[in-house]
Amino acid sequence: MGEVPLRLPVLAEEDDWIALNKPSGLAVREYPWDGKRPNLDAALNAQLQAGKPELVRRGATLLGSMYYLDPEISGVAVFGKSREGLAALRNRFGSGDCAFSFLFVSGPKPEDVEERVIADAPLLPHNTKPKMIPSTAKGKKSFTEFSLKAQSAAGWTVWEARTQFFRPHQVRAHAAVLGLPVLGDTLYDGPVAPTRRDLEPKKKGGGLNVSAFDGLALHLATCDLCNGVPAIEAELPKHLGLFIQRLGLIPVIDASVD
Repeated sequence: MGEVPLRLPVLAEEDDWIALNKPSGLAVREYPWDGKRPNLDAALNAQLQAGKPELVRRGATLLGSMYYLDPEISGVAVFGKSREGLAALRNRFGSGDCAFSFLFVSGPKPEDVEERVIADAPLLPHNTKPKMIPSTAKGKKSFTEFSLKAQSAAGWTVWEARTQFFRPHQVRAHAAVLGLPVLGDTLYDGPVAPTRRDLEPKKKGGGLNVSAFDGLALHLATCDLCNGVPAIEAELPKHLGLFIQRLGLIPVIDASVD
């Protein structure tokens, strides 16, 4: 994946699949919007073919991602361990037989948006930009349920987004449609993270004018394959968890993935 070896935590594993905790910035599979950046599908199979013990002992004959996850999103990434296993996983995903829960940070809740709301705008890829746009005429059906989990005195909010199937950028696009764009999402006009000085006004020293968080504040927290095994959970990345804590929202986050 790069010059420095990368190890990903195994979240869960069965005979025909394995789930990894993917950090943000890492591509799961090749996708036109992501350019030619390295991706896990290619890297894992290269390591498997090279006979790396960490992968050989998994009993895999190939490794393939169950779903596309935007590189900027951290969290659960599921991979089939054989052609048959991968086909079964992708069929479950495409049929909407699973359940997914995302957590993200946004700005103040608009007054006309309820604390629990469903976004069902059909989504269509933009003609020239790597993003989704709502289109009732040509868009494909998409459904995301949003629930407000916490709100700080300064107006920052944490939301949970649930869906049984998601298209590329679906949570990001639907959040923006509702007026809840994800913090750090430049494609969908998301709010900019506060500086360290904003969050710690009494603290003195250099470096306080830098952003308190870099990247997209969006995390795939749970994936339930709905096949009789426990839901797969991925803890918040440390830097995102610390940022949410500084916003005064961490107690709610701890109880939100259940």
